Amino acid sequence: MRLSEGMLMVLILMLGTFAPLSTDMFLPALDEMVENFQTTESTFSMTMYMFMLFLAIGILLLGPVSDKYGRRKVLIASLILYIAASFVCSFSVSIEMLIIFRILQSIGAGGAMAVSVALIRDCFEGARRAKVLTFVAVLGVLGPVLAPILGQALIWAMDWRATFWAPAIVAAVCLALTMLLPANIPLERYKGSILGSVSTVIPILKNKDFKRFTFMMNMAAFCILAYVSVSEYIYKDKGFGVGDAFSLYLASAMIIGILCMLAIEKFGKLSNKGHLNLFFFLILAAVVVMWTVGRTHPLLFMAGVVPIIIMSSMSRSFGFNILLSQDVGNSGAISAVLNFVNFLFATLGMVVVVNLPLGNYVESVAFCFTMYFVVYTVLLILMKVRGSKLKGFE
Repeated sequence: MRLSEGMLMVLILMLGTFAPLSTDMFLPALDEMVENFQTTESTFSMTMYMFMLFLAIGILLLGPVSDKYGRRKVLIASLILYIAASFVCSFSVSIEMLIIFRILQSIGAGGAMAVSVALIRDCFEGARRAKVLTFVAVLGVLGPVLAPILGQALIWAMDWRATFWAPAIVAAVCLALTMLLPANIPLERYKGSILGSVSTVIPILKNKDFKRFTFMMNMAAFCILAYVSVSEYIYKDKGFGVGDAFSLYLASAMIIGILCMLAIEKFGKLSNKGHLNLFFFLILAAVVVMWTVGRTHPLLFMAGVVPIIIMSSMSRSFGFNILLSQDVGNSGAISAVLNFVNFLFATLGMVVVVNLPLGNYVESVAFCFTMYFVVYTVLLILMKVRGSKLKGFE
């Protein structure tokens, strides 16, 4: 039995959920877990920071390695490591043990995420690839919102350990589907050493046109994670004081943004350059709303976030489709670069927004949006002035 195209798409989408399932699901139980392990919040935060660090390492290393040994072998190994580490995390008896197995969990997640995008490039082309990337984009935006909600439900029903069991079960389903994946993907393998396969990301990173466009598309993650990481403080007691309605505002912004993205993609019929110009105005609109009326009402703050959500969703579908179409390297190496840069910006957004010396978190989010606007504008101008050798922008 072989994996059908529909089930392959399901596998790719499930693999794309590993980051939010692993980082956001147990957030509602932070206080309980700190007390359970008899540690401090700063020490417990190592379970997050070390996960992020080694997730990035796993992405950057295992994507190219899958060009040498094949997607199936690397994915099976990554999923087995992820499943085992997740279950051990749930039974950890010390904070040190939890941190160590979170690191192992993150390496497995990194391999799964890198292979998922590589499979999109390997197995889909044209309109079908764009369709898969649209679904991936929707999950990428909804994941950070839905994971804590699902985590809270599991904690109420059982306890914090269930937030490690659930991702392991998802991974087990992915493992079963991976067993049906053809072993000959990709058809053309990298013939050199493991170190040589990893080094194939270097020429991709040196390609100025590819790197510039990758930054333009992926820095949206910087804004999204900056917003998500402090949204509870903004909407609840320390901000607008909406209390338990916080999750409704958070979910509403995401849903409105995604619906707008789907409508634009379906009816907008934008050219590649038209997409870039639209992104410019969406980011500008978000910056203006945030700095002018964003602090006055939760709905107005939400209105300032929606354009960034639209742009972020479209950058994951349109942007990744453009980048995956470029002949700059092997699929695993390209996937590793795209996921690594996206994750790097997401992590920077989480770190920067909470450390800005501004009056409140609304201004901090506005500042992060402004940083993106400046970077995007500069890179867009360079792209227009110098031209681009990327396919679709000649």
